[in-house]
Amino acid sequence: MTVSGFTLLSRILGFVRDMLIGHYMGVGRVSDAWNAAFQFPNLFRRVFGEGAFNSAFVPMYSRIRAEAGDEKAFRFGNRVIVLLGLVLSVLFALCFVFIRPVMTALNTGFDADTIDLASSLAKITSGYMVFVCLVAAVSSILNSHKNFMAPALSYAFLNIVFLGSLWFCVPRFGQPEVVLSWSLLIAGVIQLSVVLLPAFKLGLKLKAHMPKWDADMKNLGLLMLPGLLSAGVQQINLLVGGWVASFQTGAKTMIYYADRINQLPLGLIGIAFGVVLLPEITRKVRSKDEAGAQESIQKGLTMAMLVAIPAMVGMAVLANPIIYALFQGGEFETSDALYTGQALMAFSFGCPAYIMVRVLQPGYFAREDTKTPMRYTFWSAGLNAVLCILVYVTLKDKGFLHIGCAIATTIAGWVNVILLMLGLRRVGYLRLNQEYWKRFVKMCLAAVLMGAVVYTLARVAEDWIYVDSKLLRIATISMIGAIGVFTYFCFAHITKAMTLRELKAGFRGS
Repeated sequence: MTVSGFTLLSRILGFVRDMLIGHYMGVGRVSDAWNAAFQFPNLFRRVFGEGAFNSAFVPMYSRIRAEAGDEKAFRFGNRVIVLLGLVLSVLFALCFVFIRPVMTALNTGFDADTIDLASSLAKITSGYMVFVCLVAAVSSILNSHKNFMAPALSYAFLNIVFLGSLWFCVPRFGQPEVVLSWSLLIAGVIQLSVVLLPAFKLGLKLKAHMPKWDADMKNLGLLMLPGLLSAGVQQINLLVGGWVASFQTGAKTMIYYADRINQLPLGLIGIAFGVVLLPEITRKVRSKDEAGAQESIQKGLTMAMLVAIPAMVGMAVLANPIIYALFQGGEFETSDALYTGQALMAFSFGCPAYIMVRVLQPGYFAREDTKTPMRYTFWSAGLNAVLCILVYVTLKDKGFLHIGCAIATTIAGWVNVILLMLGLRRVGYLRLNQEYWKRFVKMCLAAVLMGAVVYTLARVAEDWIYVDSKLLRIATISMIGAIGVFTYFCFAHITKAMTLRELKAGFRGS
């Protein structure tokens, strides 16, 4: 459980961080400005870091390593990292100079004061894009050498730095949005150090040089191009949703907090399985073991759904209690918790889809096919954009933009999954047998029964969930969640959706 375990640690620390941010900022103009500035460098991370780069680099690095050895693979990695650092530095300079028109275009619904604040914060946070993208690049090398611990641990340090700032600096100096912006840069330096140290021990040597556009770089660029376009469209997709949300004060923040809760299963299972599956499937494809690759994908889907289905039911049933327990207090008002809970419920129905995408995509990337997922992303992103615009037109003046944007994202996510599954089926890499579907139905049954249990418990424990003591609220909702997890796996074991022995075997490799 190395990858999932450290990712879970990072997520837990992230929840504590978000609770403190919510306490100090609440939901309003300042929180919207901070979220706009914080999400800006993460757009580049998803495009140049974890998205297009990883899917193109890992198979190519693995091939060079298998054919020519570690030393040549490390030289290739060094050339790529230097070139990526140069590109990112230029992008940072451009963003710094033109940050105000960029913030204005991305958040048209903000008033002038909020745009000013978002622009000043983004000038600081935009530097993080350089560090976090390099972290993703070095992490790809470590993952290719089956070192998953350092990359997973590096993201925990982001939250550790944030928590230190929130606990020690904000109470003394105020201005949490400014403190957090500078903390983001410090965290970037630490994160890069965490992944560089084990990479150096493996044999990676970073040497400054003038980047050369040789055959390997051209091949990597060609492999990355579809992924860049795909990831770019995905981010444009998110930007459209953010642009729509900017027309309702606080909606950007509500969507952020709701999505943070919704992303827990993705962070714990989806990303972890995606990281582990890509090298595994790549090796099987290289050795012409198509049956083995197909088996790996089906196993990944089975283990992912084992967590995703009950997570969807649990978040849908407990959306409002979860948000109230975690965030209400300080500047975060009761009405903010209610509206954020509505967004979480809408997001929750897409939870299995977000995880399935992470499990299905390695089936394409392992064959160095980045064009097909790109095409599917275009279609689903286009649908999401259309739905978001429809939400804007119909709900702009009704105060429901936070719900509409979440529903649009959920629908588009499922469309993407359907397309990915059909594509893998056509090339023979996805043949879900009868055993899989039997397990799936049993998992759904176990999740529904669990949902009934936790809903009843939440109703009984309302006086403890909606009290002033945040510690008591969190303890109560955690206890209900723990009982729900125990209940679900008992039902799963009884129905033979997944026995305890199979469960241990399935997660041992993650």
